[in-house]
Amino acid sequence: MLFDVDRNPVLHSVLKTLFYRQFCAGESPEETKNTMRHLRFMGFRGTILTYAKETVFDSKTNTAHGLGIEAEEESKSGRCSNIESWRKGALETVDLLGDGDQLALKLTGAGQKVTTAFANDEMPPQQMMDALDEVCIRCKDRGIRLLLDAESQHFQWGIFRAGLELMRKYNRDGYATVYQTYQAYLKSTPATLAKHLELANNEGFTLGLKLVRGAYIGSDERSLIHDTKQDTDDAYNMIAQGALKRQIGEYGAPGGKPFPSLNLFLASHNKHSVVTAHKLHQQRMKDGLPTVPVGFAQLQGMSDEVSFALLQLKDGSDPSPQVWKCSTWGSMGECVAYLLRRAVENRDAVSRTVDEYAALKAELGRRLRNTATMAELKDITLCILGCGNLGIPILKALYDASNAENYTLPITKFIACVRSEQSEKSLKEKFPNAGEKLRVSRGDNLAVLKESQVVILGVDPGDVELVLSQPNTADALKDKLLISVAAGWSRGKLEATLYGSETTAENTEGRAWVVRTLPNIAAMVSQSLTAIEISDPPVPAPYMELTEAIFERIGKAVKISPKLMNATTAVGGSTPAFWGVICDAMIDAAVAVGVPRNLASTMIFQSMLGSATLMQNGLHPSLLRDQGTSPEGCTIGGLMVLEEGAVRGHIGRALREAVTLARLMETQDHVNDTRRP
Repeated sequence: MLFDVDRNPVLHSVLKTLFYRQFCAGESPEETKNTMRHLRFMGFRGTILTYAKETVFDSKTNTAHGLGIEAEEESKSGRCSNIESWRKGALETVDLLGDGDQLALKLTGAGQKVTTAFANDEMPPQQMMDALDEVCIRCKDRGIRLLLDAESQHFQWGIFRAGLELMRKYNRDGYATVYQTYQAYLKSTPATLAKHLELANNEGFTLGLKLVRGAYIGSDERSLIHDTKQDTDDAYNMIAQGALKRQIGEYGAPGGKPFPSLNLFLASHNKHSVVTAHKLHQQRMKDGLPTVPVGFAQLQGMSDEVSFALLQLKDGSDPSPQVWKCSTWGSMGECVAYLLRRAVENRDAVSRTVDEYAALKAELGRRLRNTATMAELKDITLCILGCGNLGIPILKALYDASNAENYTLPITKFIACVRSEQSEKSLKEKFPNAGEKLRVSRGDNLAVLKESQVVILGVDPGDVELVLSQPNTADALKDKLLISVAAGWSRGKLEATLYGSETTAENTEGRAWVVRTLPNIAAMVSQSLTAIEISDPPVPAPYMELTEAIFERIGKAVKISPKLMNATTAVGGSTPAFWGVICDAMIDAAVAVGVPRNLASTMIFQSMLGSATLMQNGLHPSLLRDQGTSPEGCTIGGLMVLEEGAVRGHIGRALREAVTLARLMETQDHVNDTRRP
């Protein structure tokens, strides 16, 4: 018990304080979520989270050590208890993931039956493949990437075999749900990658390539590893840059074999490698040259100067580079092997980061300044200024959520501001048991603004100028978060109305942080598409996270470049009306051929919902069309009528007309608009 970190409270406390917290997300779901939330506040796209159980093979002693893995037990049905435990842990990890988070898996954590198969370069038991299918389906449904960790070379060939089988199933249409991890420090990696490129080419799946330098140098056979660090660096850069250029060896080379569909994830603590890769990717995008999707990641607690260097390359209008932090969660005992590898890597990292200390210190100072207002993000009062058609569903979603046990937002009090006595009465009837948590206010906007820390501007667009121009309004909003849902009002116009000029990096002092958003009518059923404008200068990360969290309560929120906001007014805001016309036409046609109207409505609405769900899960619209047609069938016959009527062109023109009018609201002219001055 003395050296059992989970049973010795003194040892556990010391290691957790000095070591565990630097590298690991948490021992419980609550600790883990708090760590992930903190990483998002720091500006990262999210966390790549791993469940810590694994088996490590030591080539020096020829022994395997399962960490956090109990003795094998079989039920009467013959099912393995360790595989079942691993399945539950993996699914619990998926449940911890939020928007932008990804999943990493250590397959050896499923115990001896799985590791024995891997050591023999065989597929794992069917129970394990069924568990992997369940995890993959859960991830694919939620748009989560699943990254299979590289492990001890003793097991790696079997892991590759299982991973390829998953990629065949789940990596299609240019999108990789499943990634394999390739270690650049292994001499065999270029040949292994070439074989997998060939399989992707021949079988038509998208290869998910996560590239690392390697983490098992302390336990893998030394002869398998490059002789020098420079050899490893050269191998890493060759693969990373080759993938970005879509040319690795003979694949993509002139006169060589075609380069297959590939998605890339670069996990590295080498600043030169990742910055060079990002700049190469950006240059190829700018020049219109072929490249591949790419993300970047570093381990929690390590090489933060590399992560910050990547984050500082963002220019506000471009979401790239997208940077994640990799972390693991589980008990101290389960994380021992992970922590030991981090100790070796961190020892080497110290020598790399001495010259980065000043830069890291400056970055930390900048972030602390930008997030200083987050000291107020406890017991937040939210005011909805103009609680009408959009304000009511937002208020209801947040209020209902605040009464749930799993509520995590800092908003604890709500004030709904209305103009008329009838609106006041109606709101009070909608929330009869609100008590002190929710108050309806009429005729005293200034007092409410002073009391609130976050304000949602929901008044009619025609009333925005009048409301914001009221005396002392600008002072009441000082250093607060102002979220606008008013159509036709740009962020700059809102700021100019409040302060006489747009906000710049030089004049943020004493002003509100203004975020422009565009929800749509589907907010009434919590299925809105809400566009959130990426502000310049950037809104502090905690405020942006809070904004996203608010609108995720009423549907799906996406960050949009300012130049696309007017187009999004139509693409996200006008299209529900378009769907209404299309559904109405189909219902009328169904009635005309004998289907009762109520039944026709049910059928058309469900068909539309099912089709949308298929496409949200990755099915391309053209494939949906193709899969629903057969030679001389009724579907293709109907489609031909749509084509003869130029429906595709008319729908496109209708959307362009809506975009044009949205831009005319702000007098922006574009080449493809339907109207010219």
